[in-house]
Amino acid sequence: MIELLPESRGCLVGFQFVGEITSEDYTEDFMPALRRAIENFGVVRLFVDISDLQSEGVGAMDDDVRGDSRVLYIERQAIVGDEEWERKLNYVDHFFIFPNSDLRFFRKNCEQDAWDWIREGMPQIRRMQAAFQ
Repeated sequence: MIELLPESRGCLVGFQFVGEITSEDYTEDFMPALRRAIENFGVVRLFVDISDLQSEGVGAMDDDVRGDSRVLYIERQAIVGDEEWERKLNYVDHFFIFPNSDLRFFRKNCEQDAWDWIREGMPQIRRMQAAFQ
């Protein structure tokens, strides 16, 4: 299951990935919310909590979307998880990691640091968003 987090506001989009993730979770929950944010704000920052994620063999479910130029509008990604996930992400391509963005991994006990980093410099983003409108 993929849950949109209540901290999501404007160009900040946060998700929690829980248990086994299906292709439908990805295509019906994750990507539509991300696309809406990109359409509405131009530049997006993404927070993903994978500390309760059980899936690891799903890979990049939607390569055609990830290869699309829209992913260029994902400026930052904060990924929260445990040490095992941090190690795994160094060696595999997962469906919540987008190329060409500033990516940082945070341990579960540093979740607030992840939110602080993802929000850092937000006035700049607001100026960039205005340029897209």
